[in-house]
Amino acid sequence: MSKHPDTELRLERRYDAPAERVFAAWTDPALARRWRSTAAHGEFLALDPPRRLSMRFAMPGLAQDSDVLTVEIVADGEGGSLMRFAQSGPGIARELAKAPAGQDSESAAGWRGMFDNLAGVLASQGGHGREEAEGTVRFERLLPGPIERVWRWIADSDKRAQWLAPGELPTAPGQSFELVFDNARLSPHTAPIPERLRKYEGIFHSRHEVLRLDPPRLLAMTWGGGKEPPSEVVFELTPEGDRTRLTITHTRLKDQATRLDVSGGWHAHLAVLTERLAGRTPPAFLAMVAAIEDDYAQREPRHP
Repeated sequence: MSKHPDTELRLERRYDAPAERVFAAWTDPALARRWRSTAAHGEFLALDPPRRLSMRFAMPGLAQDSDVLTVEIVADGEGGSLMRFAQSGPGIARELAKAPAGQDSESAAGWRGMFDNLAGVLASQGGHGREEAEGTVRFERLLPGPIERVWRWIADSDKRAQWLAPGELPTAPGQSFELVFDNARLSPHTAPIPERLRKYEGIFHSRHEVLRLDPPRLLAMTWGGGKEPPSEVVFELTPEGDRTRLTITHTRLKDQATRLDVSGGWHAHLAVLTERLAGRTPPAFLAMVAAIEDDYAQREPRHP
């Protein structure tokens, strides 16, 4: 395979998932349909699970030639995987020759978007919220670093803005504050999202009240409200060696549809927090939400 930069497209992406799951996302048709948006034909040329695969790849509606895709997956020693992707052949060679210097080719931009979709699919496969009681869902994550560090990502407005929403946290229970949600700023990556999520692309303001506060171990606050009584969110932090267990419990959720929406949102926000704490750039947020919501809906379909 040629390695000349003008004839081959090469991309790398790190995922917070073991190599087996990344490999399955390429080879399991049901999983592949959830993140690949191209109408393409192909056939596998070689399979070496979970380390390497190659396949012939063609888009009959756009070009007559077929290219070869090669994917190598390497465990990174932190529970995640580094995926190395290459596309070679006459189709991509012509495209790269025409691409402006310093800019992504059309295929590169397309694959980057699909790899963001893949991040959402992989994130949706673990760490699901548990229904503790009617109207209650609970999440747990074991995060890197001491409890004081993780607490700062919850209490500090600037750090919280990188995974949830900014807003100055009051110093005592009974005080209210505002969160400003801007989901598009949670990641520099962009990817196509379903029309149903377009309403979450703007900036939203919400009022909250601190109910309990015990730094660096506990924060309880109201959530939502408006014309209806607010729900309640509790953040609990527990040290475990050189890591910290974060538990988020969301209670007083009025119905199943609300609980499913809340579950998908917290799952995606926690995926962003995990990436931020590890010093990595998270995937496109709303594309990830879409994949996660689809997974929750399949686990527990909405009632009509």
